[in-house]
Amino acid sequence: MIRALSIFILGSAATFSADPPILPLGVCEVLRDLPALEGKNVAVIGRYSFRETGRWVGEQSCAPPVTVPPQLWLLEDSKGGPKPPENFELDGVALNRKFAELQRRAPLGKFRFGTSDYDRWAVIYGRVESRKGEDAKKSAANLIIRGDGVIIVLTPE
Repeated sequence: MIRALSIFILGSAATFSADPPILPLGVCEVLRDLPALEGKNVAVIGRYSFRETGRWVGEQSCAPPVTVPPQLWLLEDSKGGPKPPENFELDGVALNRKFAELQRRAPLGKFRFGTSDYDRWAVIYGRVESRKGEDAKKSAANLIIRGDGVIIVLTPE
């Protein structure tokens, strides 16, 4: 009996300890399901952009279209931002499919001066929070991040 119980406990620990791979969501997917994702931690794939005014992850457009700008403003919170799971693994099949779509829908900016690093494709892990008032006109939601360590830059190939 003890042996059977030990085998059950070990089997259960192996089954429950591993987190399933995280399914990355596109910016448009987040915006379409914003009420359900409010306060949730997600991995978002999109065009990561930064300028003097701030940083965001976005797409050129959404199909079907959304009624707000297709972007999530990035806010860094080194203490309260979500930590990625200990076993941070993205769903590779979904990531490859969404990345191929993203490259067609959200090309990187071409800059006459400066560096092309102002726009990159990336997966960013953070917590979704709706914006209120005047801020909501610029972007419907923020993605609260812990720091640059949760930004995974993607390159084609």
